Amino acid sequence: MAIEITPHIISLHVDLPWFPQPYPPNVFLIRDGGEAALIDSGFSDDDSYDKRIALLGELGIRMRDGAAPARSALTYIILTHHHYDHASGAYRLRAATGAQVVVHRDEEALLLSPEDETGDLEIPEDQKEARARAKQWREDAAKATPDVRVADGDVLRVGALHLRCVHAPGHTAGHLCIFLEEERALFAGDNVLGVGTAAISPPPHGDMAEYIRSLRKMQALDAALLLPGHGPVVREPNRKIQELIDHRRQREDQIVALIAQGKDSVKTLVKAIYPELDKRLNGMATGQIISHLHKLQSEGKLRLEGKGEEMRVVGRQ
Repeated sequence: MAIEITPHIISLHVDLPWFPQPYPPNVFLIRDGGEAALIDSGFSDDDSYDKRIALLGELGIRMRDGAAPARSALTYIILTHHHYDHASGAYRLRAATGAQVVVHRDEEALLLSPEDETGDLEIPEDQKEARARAKQWREDAAKATPDVRVADGDVLRVGALHLRCVHAPGHTAGHLCIFLEEERALFAGDNVLGVGTAAISPPPHGDMAEYIRSLRKMQALDAALLLPGHGPVVREPNRKIQELIDHRRQREDQIVALIAQGKDSVKTLVKAIYPELDKRLNGMATGQIISHLHKLQSEGKLRLEGKGEEMRVVGRQ
């Protein structure tokens, strides 16, 4: 369904019964003066694509086949980051509308690397069908070769609207937020979710220290409205962002205290912090702990050896 958030912003919501999390990826349409842009593209499967194409048609977006009356041309498909739940549908939407795919220049290599299996959805080894679909989605995302590569501070025009590009790495290296200046609306991608906290992978796929810096950068924009990559619209952006900063600081303090108690391996830290964790979430929890440890190491507060669950703190300040 198409949900109007402001006169210039519409959510193209698609229900995905097979999606394993409560909130599927958001796709937003920005339009003004006969021009429009999408923020993210959603999945590439037929169901997701067909529903969004139908919504775009109902909203008067011009299609290349000229099958329906049109009021607006889709100028851009702006990808916040390369993860397939946000990017795999872009190549199909570009083919249908003629829009240009936009990414941050540091995200292009990640987008075009379908062999990179990191992403938002952790799929157990025994779920072969789901893993095959994920492989296809990665390959589909890589088909969206960028037409426009942006840097921090670049401004895209949609009608009379100004869309400022905000490089906000951490979730991924080239994670891009978009600040719609006229409405002080911040499209946050997966740096901020409407409900819960974002997964931050350890280097080289993510960076907790960069993520915290990006949250503060986003906070400095003083947005009036935040449009997340998943979940409902956030009406008090700076309060939400501060909650995320506080959560990460509290988790880091907890890790430092546990290390001081002798729990100096990733395995023991995960067990202490998540004592009743569903085993299907173990990989994600492990990644979060490793991300925090890498941040502490980058700040010279400890030294690490090993990989994965076997990683261990071998020295600390």
